[in-house]
Amino acid sequence: LSPRTPSVRRAAMAPFGALGLWLAVGSAVALAHADLIRLGPTPGCAKEGGLKSGNHTIMVQDPELGSIRREFLLVVPDELHSGPAGGAPLVLGFHGQGGRPWGWGPGAHFAKLARSHGWVAVFPAGLDEHGEPDGTDKTWNTGTAGDDSTCLDGTTSINCMDSCKRLNKCGRCNWATCYSDVAFIEQLIQKLEQDLCLDSQRYFLVGESNGGMLTHYLIQELPGKFLAAAPVFGLPLVGYLVGSKYQLITQPEKARRTSMLQLYDRTDIIIPWQGGSNYDGWLYESMERALGVWAAEHRCSPNAEPVYSPYSGGPKHLACSAYPGCSAGGRVMFCMYDGHHGQWPDQPRAANLIWSFFEDVGTPTSFFT
Repeated sequence: LSPRTPSVRRAAMAPFGALGLWLAVGSAVALAHADLIRLGPTPGCAKEGGLKSGNHTIMVQDPELGSIRREFLLVVPDELHSGPAGGAPLVLGFHGQGGRPWGWGPGAHFAKLARSHGWVAVFPAGLDEHGEPDGTDKTWNTGTAGDDSTCLDGTTSINCMDSCKRLNKCGRCNWATCYSDVAFIEQLIQKLEQDLCLDSQRYFLVGESNGGMLTHYLIQELPGKFLAAAPVFGLPLVGYLVGSKYQLITQPEKARRTSMLQLYDRTDIIIPWQGGSNYDGWLYESMERALGVWAAEHRCSPNAEPVYSPYSGGPKHLACSAYPGCSAGGRVMFCMYDGHHGQWPDQPRAANLIWSFFEDVGTPTSFFT
């Protein structure tokens, strides 16, 4: 993939939703997979009241390590939007390594959009845990603990967390918690479903850096759970493209519910979009390979083409491309912009772009025939 997409092709299509001209193939096709997993209004729709905006905790039952209390920041608008299936859409946003939901800059933009559109937004907190030799850090578990093939000899930014010691999973490429963040997010969603009126057909993910890695991991581990995902300057470590149990291969019908929009800065050396070794010897899959898997899932053309969006351009020269001809449903896209790791496109352009993508894949009538 080229780091720049200087030419912009205006597709000969009628505009739809807030995105204007996007390459689109049947949200209806994605929604047609809804019978493969339990979807629709949640139990909270039958309740009065429910959870309110603010900081909350949940006791999570980890499958290997037992009970642990986790934190999350919740945004519940005064008036919830009700879609065709009943209930409000849900957006989950993930900060990067060392971050917190309360200080995550992009989170404020997504919280504002949630309030104005009547959607629920939740910002989980990465686990703050002690490790050796680098001490305490806040990380997301993307399933790589104990795998020594994800970094080169001499990589220095390693850290074996106490949870990994308990499981005897300390390898030379350890860096994150061994508490299951898949279990955390599953149980968090279950809690929200019990207490809030949500539309389980329209759950969305967005995350940056380590949170972007988690976004990739969740759509592999929970195929069909989310209607769209938007990782930002985050990719899987090498060897982690299709799920711990090869779910994207064994459960393709579920996986095809999920559309993908990846955002990436053009000069990243922390998690390079070209893949391979970063500056410290961590080995990443390339964006081309990661999105290629999803293009194959949706039976798209293997070659991405430039597309126009109303958010193209700006001070960081944002330019987007999409994989055309996705006959199995969904959309697979990426947008590149000037900058380095940790930088987003100018705001609110970036948040509006992602939100518009979510809105359009979440609208059953938003497709071309």
